[in-house]
Amino acid sequence: MKKVSALIIAAIALTGCSVDPKAAATRRASLVQSVFPNPADQQGLDLAFPLESGGVYKTLEVGFFPDEVSEPEVRRRVASFCAGQASPRLTGQAAIKKDSGISNRTQGDGSVRPVHTIFYTCV
Repeated sequence: MKKVSALIIAAIALTGCSVDPKAAATRRASLVQSVFPNPADQQGLDLAFPLESGGVYKTLEVGFFPDEVSEPEVRRRVASFCAGQASPRLTGQAAIKKDSGISNRTQGDGSVRPVHTIFYTCV
């Protein structure tokens, strides 16, 4: 009986930790819109998450659909974001800091798509 109770408690705990794909997709879309307000720059992006350092958003995590947009195009968009930082320490260019590769991500409609995730740094 103790094992059954432990299994039920574990199942309830794991259910509480599950991520709603629709809510996650909505959050990712909201982040993309806040970083790239121009709808044309949002095309093909799954995630855009800026990381602040010293009052400047110097690093940007970007997830994109490689079948919709190329990496050089994404880097151009990120460079545009970097140029908008208006910091004398930055040149307005972007470079790859870390390429996390391609992984599958569940979309809001339940489908699974490959997403390429790269951390860019403003230089």
